Amino acid sequence: MLDVTFYGNAAFSIASPDTTVLVDPYLTENEECPWNAREVLEREHPDAICVTHAAFDHVGDAAELARDDGIPVLTEPATARSLRAEGVPADQITSAVWGMEAEIGDISVRILETRHISYEDARDEFVSGVPLSFLFRADSDSVYHMGDTSIFRDLKTYGDLHEPDVVLVGVGQAFDAVAASDGPITLRISELSTEEAVLATRWLGADRAVPMHFVNDEREQFLEAMADAEGVPDPVPLDPGESLRVG
Repeated sequence: MLDVTFYGNAAFSIASPDTTVLVDPYLTENEECPWNAREVLEREHPDAICVTHAAFDHVGDAAELARDDGIPVLTEPATARSLRAEGVPADQITSAVWGMEAEIGDISVRILETRHISYEDARDEFVSGVPLSFLFRADSDSVYHMGDTSIFRDLKTYGDLHEPDVVLVGVGQAFDAVAASDGPITLRISELSTEEAVLATRWLGADRAVPMHFVNDEREQFLEAMADAEGVPDPVPLDPGESLRVG
């Protein structure tokens, strides 16, 4: 059995009866989250933190929680380097790349590829690494947190191999903004379009899909598209603070 609680953007807790993991703990500065990091800490008492990549809306409060409360962190090497620079002791951080597996209490974490980037441009240096996604499993129950990713065909292979029960899928932007430059090109901040998010859930073959990483009406667009699609999971929209039980 796993309980999945949504905290807005891509922040979740994944909890078995004995172990709790915080994923991408963007909490205090996250306008969607009804609690700050300290309040979430008191609610969840996490055994570990998993961070998909170094973007501010994913790493969030990880450094503070790890440094001040001794919570271990599982992440990729560039994010690990950044956390060490923020004062997190090296022996609290486990660096990993695609294909590895970790054990956190009675939860296993399979680390899978995403098509994105993990980087930080701070302290007069540029550090880049490989972003991660996480497949959490306790006994026969599993939850796949996709992290940030664009569409790629290996998601079908992940579904065939791992058969996740629930997928947490990004369906839009992280915040209500566009990435603009001084030049003539403006970027929309989104990794999966609505159509691609629907296709990804079909490929992954889960029973249920929880939309994340959205603003404005992007979640509603995804839900409408899922209602019109065939061979897709049941969509389960969660508001921040709401939970879903798996198993």
